[in-house]
Amino acid sequence: MPAKKIDRTGQTYGSWYVLREAEPRLEPNGKRRTMYLCRCACGHEAVVHSAALGRGSSTSCGRGECHHGGGQGNPAWSTLEGNPRWTGEDATYGGAHHRVRREHGSASLYRCSCGCGRQAEDWAYLGTDPNAKVSAEGKSKGCLYSPNPEHYAPLARPCHKAFDTWQAQRRTGVPLALVIAEALAA
Repeated sequence: MPAKKIDRTGQTYGSWYVLREAEPRLEPNGKRRTMYLCRCACGHEAVVHSAALGRGSSTSCGRGECHHGGGQGNPAWSTLEGNPRWTGEDATYGGAHHRVRREHGSASLYRCSCGCGRQAEDWAYLGTDPNAKVSAEGKSKGCLYSPNPEHYAPLARPCHKAFDTWQAQRRTGVPLALVIAEALAA
């Protein structure tokens, strides 16, 4: 009797969050391998083999601030509670985004906050925290973020890029939907 298939959708494995099942991979021997589209804590998406998630041999994308090389034994990634990268006001950029996902779920569960009607893909920092932090890590170096999940909104990737462009220009007092509409029209 074949083993019962495990649905990993919505689960977290290390820094991976499983978005949905992807096309299965066909092995040379004819076996079909279950694959999942996953999003890493850093925002990178990749298709990951189900068994690699289950046995813990794949815990992040291994890029930028997620590169850890040590698998689940690495204390910076394997335990979230009590780790300064993930908790308190000292949370890193990746830690803050992970906190948002833990509190609100994947951004893909929401429609874009700008009102464009698209499915959201990213949690975007809104620039509303008076105590914002600046990332000193990897690909996110120089980016503003907040350790407080209430300062984020779900946005579609094009809207997120447009909003980040606007935010870099440091305008204030304009509603989010108008900001993104203006940036997309430019």
